[in-house]
Amino acid sequence: MSDDEKSRLGEFSAQLESDDIDVVCGALDDYQSAQATTRWGVDNPYWPLANEVRFAARELLAQPSSGRSHASALTVMWHLAEEEDAGLIADALESATDAGVREDALLAAGTALAAGEEPNRRLLALITTMVLDEGLDVRDRKNAMQALDDLDLPEVADFIVRVSESSELELQVHAAGYLATPLRLRVHRDRVRRLVESWPEDAGWWADQIREAVEGFHSTYWKDTELDDPVLRKAHDELRFPLSDEGCLQAFATLLRSEDPVAVGIALDHYESSEGLRYVLVEDEERAEAYLPEVLARAREVLRRPMSPAEVSALNMIGKRHAEPGDADLLLDVLTRTDSDAVREEAIWMAYGVLDEAEVKDERLVAALGDLIFNPSVGTKETAIRILADSLGADADGILLRALCEGEPKVQAHASYFLVRTGGLDRHRTILEEVAESWGDRPPQRPWGQDPIELIFGKPHSVHWEGHRLTDPDLYRAHRRLRAPTADESYHRALRTLLESDDQAAVGIALDHWWSPDGAVKRGGEEAREPERTLVLDRIREALRRPPSPAELSRMYGPEAKHLTALSALGVVAAQEPFLLAEVVEAAASDHVRERALDVVEAVFKGAEEADLRLVEALGNVACDENVPLNDRVRALELLDESPGTNSVDALVRATHCTEVEVQAAAAWGLMWDEVIEDHRAMLEELSTSWPVEDAPWEVTRVRETLNAAKE
Repeated sequence: MSDDEKSRLGEFSAQLESDDIDVVCGALDDYQSAQATTRWGVDNPYWPLANEVRFAARELLAQPSSGRSHASALTVMWHLAEEEDAGLIADALESATDAGVREDALLAAGTALAAGEEPNRRLLALITTMVLDEGLDVRDRKNAMQALDDLDLPEVADFIVRVSESSELELQVHAAGYLATPLRLRVHRDRVRRLVESWPEDAGWWADQIREAVEGFHSTYWKDTELDDPVLRKAHDELRFPLSDEGCLQAFATLLRSEDPVAVGIALDHYESSEGLRYVLVEDEERAEAYLPEVLARAREVLRRPMSPAEVSALNMIGKRHAEPGDADLLLDVLTRTDSDAVREEAIWMAYGVLDEAEVKDERLVAALGDLIFNPSVGTKETAIRILADSLGADADGILLRALCEGEPKVQAHASYFLVRTGGLDRHRTILEEVAESWGDRPPQRPWGQDPIELIFGKPHSVHWEGHRLTDPDLYRAHRRLRAPTADESYHRALRTLLESDDQAAVGIALDHWWSPDGAVKRGGEEAREPERTLVLDRIREALRRPPSPAELSRMYGPEAKHLTALSALGVVAAQEPFLLAEVVEAAASDHVRERALDVVEAVFKGAEEADLRLVEALGNVACDENVPLNDRVRALELLDESPGTNSVDALVRATHCTEVEVQAAAAWGLMWDEVIEDHRAMLEELSTSWPVEDAPWEVTRVRETLNAAKE
């Protein structure tokens, strides 16, 4: 354990031992927050102090509730309660008046009840009383029933059976869910089936899960097939709905050893699926492991039989996990004779295991998988591409390049994805770029959610012009260069080529690459922005003075793309370029541009010690401009009010002479500083007398109150 970890645990332990209940509650809440993150595979850093946490929670529960004390204690007890805590939890549950605390107490109760060999009778009685209390909300009753979920006791099962007869659908569903575990279904299947059949189709997700549990796992590949032989049909039923583990295993063996290929396929499906044999074995699922050698031998025997209907189940059973190099001949026979894509799919995955296990890759199997990619009637081409790329790496280049050149667009996309993934971009950049260019602005498919065009050319394409393809060859080449991962002189030449063009989209793409953290900065650090800085400032100024760009240039941002791009770039330079920002504020091409520019001013002011005089002047001009929407004028005055330092006073005084009450009042409120108000009292008092009493802006009331308070 590091010194930092020891220090953190020491501080946490001290908080748990504090005499201040709020401090202890805060520590318990921190423990719970850390525990919540464990669902993502993260360790709880406070776990070494779990016993101390439990002790602190017990102490809080032993005292009358104070603030959040019981809520915090019960929340950690949900994870840490032991059998001996049942009494304290019962006290908390009985005294709880808050629905949230009651819910926490029920969660903790479930943990405490499950921890003991015998449940605490008082706590159990409290919970069952809540479940039956029709005066409680159904949600509270359901939460109470949930506390019983982990109790496998006959008396609890009998109680749940009683609850399943409730007229409340939610309680029925939850009760059926309790009864629908593999062990309980052996006793209560008929009851649960009757319940399920009585529910409406829209009874909810949980009801659908219970329906599936009652139906049992039929098979993976034979769901529409019924066995003809009554003995095998009975064995299948016993496998799906076993009354004992022994009977279940006997039924499985009967199917596996039969001469009916469908029965064998069903048995193989049950062994392979997580919903099959192991799920219904409740005493010792490891007993199924003893059958593995026989299961694999039977699967390979199926594959040796020409055109066996069970071969898809056999292939799925062996799969990548159990495949061996010696299975290559079996696979070649299957791939040669089958015309089923389902069989091909499973054969390809089994081939993955064969190739992975072999030190020397079987060239016949590699060739057979390659043939699938170029067979027009095959629907599993993408899987074959993946398996070859993953198994062979760069040795799969020949097949993948052929797929890139000869395959349909969807196949090209997958081949390019796996070529890039195996380092093929450095080996075959020219052909990859040619194919990517042939797709236009959108790839034919995105393997694993990845855009192969971006993988080949680099990203970002841009921010606000995504998908737009520059038609000018020189500009297109310059854009391609920007997307490459390095920032040498050729990068800056490309950036200048785009910035100096008359193409609005080209300029916008260049500005996006300049300001975006994923553009120039990612390739060369902050200094990568400097060579084109002056040119960028000119383009920002120009873009924000002109009308919006044509909508068709940006499929996502439409006509706002140009202004949004320039405003994003402005946000990067605004603090160092107040004159440019002031120009944009005063001469904005649209109300939207002005609004965004004012947002930039706000951000600049937050990081400054004194407001720039030119920015103050621009805000003052906007505030007094009758052609600007009133809300923007008031916003400008609010920014002057919030600006650092005292440079804004003259601009605020000037705005008080405007004719609009809203502008006057906002400006006057900006002057309500202790060091300023007395210098302008006479003017402000005279101004305030002219304002209306009713339906006035909120600033009117505040200014009058402040003036009167200052007099007193």
